[in-house]
Amino acid sequence: MKLLPILLLAIAGSAAGQIQLDGQFGDWADSPDWAGAGAYAGLSMQSNDTWLYLHITFAEEIALDETILPNNQVLLIDADDDPSTGANYAGLGLGVDVLVNWPQRTVVRYTGGSGSETFYDIGMHTAPTYSSNEFELAVRRADCNMGSSSAVRIMWYSDGIAYPAGGALHTLADTPYSFEPLPFERADETAVRVAFWNLNGRVGQGNAEAAMQRILAATAPDIIGFSEVSNTSASAMASRLNDWIPLSEGSWNVVKDDYDLMVASRFPIGASFPDVFRNFPVVINDVPGWEDPLLFTSSHLKCCGGASNEAQRQSEADEFMAFMREAFEAGGELELPSEAPAVFGGDLNMVGLAGPIYTLVTGDISDEAANGPDFGPDADGSALTEWPILQSDHPFDYTWENPGSEFGPGKLDYLITRDDVAPLLHGFTVNTAQMSVSRLFQYGLNSGDSEAASDHFLVVGDLAATGNLSDADADGVPDLLDNCVHVANAGQADFNGDDLGDACSDLDGDGLSDAVELNLFNSNPLDADSDGDGIDDATELLNNGGGCTGDFNQDGLISIGDLLALLGQFGNLC
Repeated sequence: MKLLPILLLAIAGSAAGQIQLDGQFGDWADSPDWAGAGAYAGLSMQSNDTWLYLHITFAEEIALDETILPNNQVLLIDADDDPSTGANYAGLGLGVDVLVNWPQRTVVRYTGGSGSETFYDIGMHTAPTYSSNEFELAVRRADCNMGSSSAVRIMWYSDGIAYPAGGALHTLADTPYSFEPLPFERADETAVRVAFWNLNGRVGQGNAEAAMQRILAATAPDIIGFSEVSNTSASAMASRLNDWIPLSEGSWNVVKDDYDLMVASRFPIGASFPDVFRNFPVVINDVPGWEDPLLFTSSHLKCCGGASNEAQRQSEADEFMAFMREAFEAGGELELPSEAPAVFGGDLNMVGLAGPIYTLVTGDISDEAANGPDFGPDADGSALTEWPILQSDHPFDYTWENPGSEFGPGKLDYLITRDDVAPLLHGFTVNTAQMSVSRLFQYGLNSGDSEAASDHFLVVGDLAATGNLSDADADGVPDLLDNCVHVANAGQADFNGDDLGDACSDLDGDGLSDAVELNLFNSNPLDADSDGDGIDDATELLNNGGGCTGDFNQDGLISIGDLLALLGQFGNLC
């Protein structure tokens, strides 16, 4: 998986005690604070006045809160580093205030708790949510009775082995928790804004739809992949979108698969492929920036744990990657140019084993007998990129939460692209509960909108266009960057800096382009009657005041310069 500039910039913004919980580990020190021993490869801790963060590395792959890879891991927290308070669990000598039993997904607060609680009761967050040998965790200090403590001691315990021996002592920092919110506005040079949203079957519910409308109006995506929308039709969704976020021209295009997936687009939708199980690939045409069509896939992989669900989720990932391989390498029901952009995302239900996300990023197919050989899915033959997207107002990456569940908040919703031709410029997840009053007001949102709309958060990404770029006027400047898309102007002259090139701008409305007035006639592009004689510049200059017909530039000679002056008026309205 590629480490690209957006990730590097995000990590560079982290200060001590301000960890970004995104399943990436560049904001932790290169060396762990405590050396490894046995099944444990290393441990580090950081903190601020709100959160305690842990970075734990195991010698082998583990699924922390699942039993698909059996484990007996227990996390012990002595919130005040006082062995006389709390419980002396397993005779280890710690005063355990909080115990986290990972495979049982339970929490016991021996101090200040009810005795048996959940991950939500201590603000527990984990990344990634699937199997790995490396994890970063966060717990809320106040909920673990360490709000006023000066130090905390923690220990990992499994199969009679305690790590580190005697526990790991960490002096708690009082650095204020802070995070610079991410803007909802599009990044410069964005070709297309995409979004993915599991709507949890709530379409048709009044309060939920009102929240959906506010969130979509605030983010204004161009293409949306929906999941869990089996209870509505494509035409009904198109009608809602035309009402919620109307387009300046035309209507929303919406297609649906045979179950619960949809794709909605401001741009024309071509072929769609509902027979790819629990994935819905769609071809979208005329997306600004690319000469080639965009392959956009909304996904909803099989949910939850257990061997059969794990196997089905892997099979679904394999089947989609076989479809993508055939689309780009020929031989399937869809054939795309090798540099065509592709975007894949949605609710991937990535819990348990890491295999499905590994397949979807690398093209390494698990069951090659059924789905064919591995391949490099990016345009350059390398892996795709799964982008580490944070919430807009909170430096955590979880996209789903249900306080009534035994599972803690987790990242279930993803955005993956062919980064060689469709890199991410800017991305965020919308969790309105984490937004300040001023930010909510700025974007026309309510604090409870995300919770009302779904149990999943909307994921948004601004993509750049690279690779085979469209250039309608063949002037060598891609349409996405061209200030006159349909008039050749390789120099991109723009005398007043209004982002509309002189070649296609007529600011004074006299019928002459700004370029012609500036470069041929030396008249004023801001005054329709430059010499104030009562005759507009177009009438006076193009007819030469009754002089030599065709001598448009008034040099006393009918030449190629006059032809250029005339051609510069083509397409102007009279």
